[in-house]
Amino acid sequence: MFTSLFALQLAVLRHRSAPLRLEREQFLQDLQAKGASRNALLQSAGKLVYVVRYLNLTHLRPITSAAILRAGRSWLRDRDPERVRSVSRSAIYGFTGLARRFLKFHGYLVDPPIPPQPFADQLKKFDRFLVQQRGLSPGTVESYGWHAAHFFSWFETRHKKLSALTLLDVDRYMARQSKKWKPWTMRQTASTLRILLRYAKMQRWCCGIIPEAIRGPSILRHQSFPAGPSWVDVQRLIRAEKQNTPGSTRVKVLLLLFAMYGLRTSEATGLLMKNIDWKNKTFTLRRAKNYTVQRFPIFPQFELAVKRYLELGRPNSPCNNLLVSLRPPHGPLRCGSVSLLITYRMKRLGIQSVRKGPVSLRHACATELLKNDMSLQEIADCLGHRDCLSVGVYAKHDFNALKRVAAVDLCERV
Repeated sequence: MFTSLFALQLAVLRHRSAPLRLEREQFLQDLQAKGASRNALLQSAGKLVYVVRYLNLTHLRPITSAAILRAGRSWLRDRDPERVRSVSRSAIYGFTGLARRFLKFHGYLVDPPIPPQPFADQLKKFDRFLVQQRGLSPGTVESYGWHAAHFFSWFETRHKKLSALTLLDVDRYMARQSKKWKPWTMRQTASTLRILLRYAKMQRWCCGIIPEAIRGPSILRHQSFPAGPSWVDVQRLIRAEKQNTPGSTRVKVLLLLFAMYGLRTSEATGLLMKNIDWKNKTFTLRRAKNYTVQRFPIFPQFELAVKRYLELGRPNSPCNNLLVSLRPPHGPLRCGSVSLLITYRMKRLGIQSVRKGPVSLRHACATELLKNDMSLQEIADCLGHRDCLSVGVYAKHDFNALKRVAAVDLCERV
């Protein structure tokens, strides 16, 4: 395996002489069978040498995730002096993730049993309510479920029954989490708790509480710059993606889907190969909130980006999604991962925006359409909103657009 991967005999000797040669070869062969690229195999092989070294593995033995994390921190701290390129703190996730997959493959990853989720039955009913009654997307249900589970875990340490829940408990929880979480996360927490406690009150789990009294932090009121980046910054962000790696070709497609077409994250990651019509240069998708099927033209810049991604970036995968993960098994992208990819690039370029990630590019797209004299209804249709009143949020920092939104509001109230 190492002979076919490395051209230099010194590199082959280094990998053959490291501990657990046979086990490392078996793991790499499994990655190759799952469709991993040669570059991914090279990176995994190189990092596995450090994994066995910092875990002191002369033979396989049961290892916990806590021990892997400690080894990853030591590896990050004790960088080899001959390595010129610096490594960011986030590199620890690559080390620990590979170590966990390696040990899990051989059956030696052991973790203490996870304690049972408090109020698990109520949480399952809440998830079903979000899907069946509210019609929310799987990603939104997962987000609400995470916040609800986190709150239940905290609440169970104070009370054993939901009937004891009061607004004072909610205030204490919000105050506690505000020390660790950012305002946008706290705003999402407040929204989730309102929906959760409305449902709890409807089910008579706790009757002495007023969900409407739960309020999150106000974020945009005192901001001096818009919630989304300027269009000049959006163009700079797109141009900065050089498409010289598989990951970069994929990010370029994502940026264009968010900035040019104003798609939501779930809509971009859910775009299917079969829904791209190269003959007529269009693609179709189902909107995440109003569930309508919408057709978009394929602009030349987007066409070039997609073709380059298909030629150089997309792994050979049976997955129907256009955009897939780089690591095998190649499956659909997670919305949270996409948000981190876009946010990292915006911060790296120093782009000023209250919100970062895909939603900020969607905001910038809508704001630019308003500046180009498109009607509110046209923008609402383009972005998949239920009505044109929803476009009002994008006009927040544009005086002329605000006048048009105000006129529409007045018309709606007549």
